[in-house]
Amino acid sequence: MASVILLDDEEDIREEFSAFLQSLGHVVQTASSIKQFSAVFAANKPDLALIDRSLPDGDGLDLVKALREQGVRCGVIMFTAKDATQDRIDGFRSGVDHYLTKPVRLQELAAVVESLTWRLQANATWRLVLATWELKAPGNVVIRLTAQESAFLQVLVQQAGQTVNRKKVVQSLGKNFADYDPRNLDVLVLRLRKKVASHTTAVFPVKTVHGAGYVIEKDCVISDA
Repeated sequence: MASVILLDDEEDIREEFSAFLQSLGHVVQTASSIKQFSAVFAANKPDLALIDRSLPDGDGLDLVKALREQGVRCGVIMFTAKDATQDRIDGFRSGVDHYLTKPVRLQELAAVVESLTWRLQANATWRLVLATWELKAPGNVVIRLTAQESAFLQVLVQQAGQTVNRKKVVQSLGKNFADYDPRNLDVLVLRLRKKVASHTTAVFPVKTVHGAGYVIEKDCVISDA
């Protein structure tokens, strides 16, 4: 599963691709312009960006260049009608990972998304496996989690690199924030830190942002295995 942002100015393509990727288990958000993409991207930091090259407010390739210059490491798949060798070379040098020529076939899109997602997850330092309630540390060290620990990490990984406030964390645990004793959350996090420390010398990627909530490193991902 990956978090995806799809940028295309054609509404029918956005709807078709979004529905298809969601049916495969991916979380998809869409944008119809570079301006809208920038706002959605800044708020969510997705794993993959699917970008049409020809857009009403600019060239998708310039957008990719800007993302890479900012140090953004997400996977980038570009849709284009420009299939000349030089166009592809320019794209790869700008930071595009894969090119798909329009009209894009859905099964080819699925294969490319799967391949790129696998590569990104393989390079991640920490992986959260929801199906088995496991946290995999560097060196593939397996740390078994409780349901509450898994839910806590899931809400952080889904917004990796961003501070998640305590209210949202508590709600992810299935609790009513108004009735919840905040000390219980502190205990959960403390126990999780100790559990991780007992299995690996790697630094636990979760940090407490005092007065705000928690944040997990950007290279932590949700994985199928």
